[in-house]
Order: sequence, then structure tokens, then C-alpha cells
Amino acid sequence: MCPIIFAEVRSRMLTCVKGGTRHPQYAVATAKKRFAMDIRTIAVAIDLETPASPALTAAIDLAQRCKAKLIGVAADQPAVVGAGLDGGTAALDFYQAELDEIQKRFKSAEKAFDVQAGARPGAEWRSFVASPERAMIATGLSADLLVLPATISAVYGSPRPFDAGEVVLASGRPTIALAASASKVSTDSIIIGWKDTREARRAVADALPFLRDAKDVLAITISEGNADSEKQSLADLVTWLDVHGVKARTERIENQEGFIDVLESTARARNADMIVTGGYGHSRMREWLFGGMTRDLLEATDITRFFSN
Repeated sequence: MCPIIFAEVRSRMLTCVKGGTRHPQYAVATAKKRFAMDIRTIAVAIDLETPASPALTAAIDLAQRCKAKLIGVAADQPAVVGAGLDGGTAALDFYQAELDEIQKRFKSAEKAFDVQAGARPGAEWRSFVASPERAMIATGLSADLLVLPATISAVYGSPRPFDAGEVVLASGRPTIALAASASKVSTDSIIIGWKDTREARRAVADALPFLRDAKDVLAITISEGNADSEKQSLADLVTWLDVHGVKARTERIENQEGFIDVLESTARARNADMIVTGGYGHSRMREWLFGGMTRDLLEATDITRFFSN
């Protein structure tokens, strides 16, 4: 992973939190508006080729619903060029030329961000000379929720899939991986991919603001042969959610094709807006290794996914 070698931050009208209270405009008057209490800062990855992207539109809308501060995060880095002693100067010149162009794109993207989000209280712009994934990981320290597009563009090169897995496992923050072209984070219908693990418990707890806002919540577990334990786990989950103001239904499915196949097909069949699940994985030699469920779900860009690890 490349280190972050440059970062620029610009804030507007930053709000303060003291003694557990906020500026009156952030106050929550009803139980329904508890949504706004849980997510106070949202960070979104900015595409340099399309700064006014659907992902930014979705993040702005979500920030308005949550009454949250919004951070726009732009990132790109020059290609690493190897050269012998005789080509060192040329390589440095090439690197500097790319860096200069990236800085120009940062300024252009910042202007586009200002047009769309600049009027929001506390709107903030950050630019990094780094990979977009590393930039979002770094920004995670300042955010409650990270919003990622399905693809990301660099100044030089074609659009590529955004590596949400790296961010999920390294940021320490809940992450929304948007469906391709999604311009809103819809939460009317949510499916929970449930397995009684630490990651799944963490994901459900982190997703409470969205689960409370949903009209329909369905927790699905795929049987591994222990019916009594699985039924009790689902019952305990429903009870816990009810205590937190969430009414949920459950479904225990016998299926040999695997968890992810059922989770995705059920989400599509029920026109679910979001899937909530844990991000299962670990780090070895800087390589993120996922179980099949999470890896496949990361690639399912036809639906918005909420991950927590």
C-alpha cells in the first residue's frame, strides 16, 4: 500500500460538540429524528473525472437527512516510474508533471464540490496524494460513516472498481458501498445477512440509524445444520432490535448454494434497498483476505451494501 504523501484539508463553519450537545440546528426533537443523533459526520469519495457524481448526490442527501457534516475526499497519485541512473531526472520530471495535473484536478473537483455541497453547515474538502482507498481510511478518523462509489476514476487511467474491502477492514468505520449509479441511499427495505459472529453483531449495531428508519427489515440466516441454535439466535436478534425501536422479521433458509447466492437473490426478489452484513476478513502481509460471502457481496454492485468490521 502506498503511503499518503500529501493531504490538504479545508473546513467551513465547523460545528462544535461540547458536553454532549450541539448547535440548535442539530437538535433532535422526536424519537424518529434519532436518525440524526447517531451519524454526525459523513465522508464521501470524490471521482476526479466526474466530481458531481451520483455518489456525491447520495452523500449530500444522506447528510441532509442525518443533519450531518459532509466531508468530500478526493485522491489520486502519480504512477510509480522506475528508472536507471541515466533516466532518473526524466522519471522525476514525469512524476512532477503528473502531480501538477492531479493538483489542478483537485482544484476543479473542489469547485464542483462547493457548488453542490458548499452551502451545507460544516462542509469540508480534503485532497490526498494517495490512493482513494487510503485517503478514505485516513479520513475515517474524522467520520462516523464512509460512502463509497462503485467505481473511481484517476487523472490518468480508466475507471476501476473501488476497493471497498480495503476500506471496510482498515478504516474502523461503518461503510456504505453504493450500487452503481445510485444517487440516493434508500432505506425503506433492508435485509440483514445474519450469522451470529462478532462482525455481524457490529454491523447491525452500526446500522441502527438506517434500521430504525426502514419500513421493512428482514434478517436472513442460512442454516448450517443447527436449527435450534439458529432459531434462538434469530429470536435474540429480533428482541434486541425491538428494544432499539426496530421491528424485524426473520427467515431461516436451507440452501446448498451458499449464503451469498441466497442473500443477493432474496434482496433482488424483495426489491430491497440495502443489505447489512459484517465484513469478514483479516490482514496478512498487507493483503486483505475475505471469505467468499464478503468478497462476492463486495462485487454485487447492483444493490447498496452496508458493511462493518
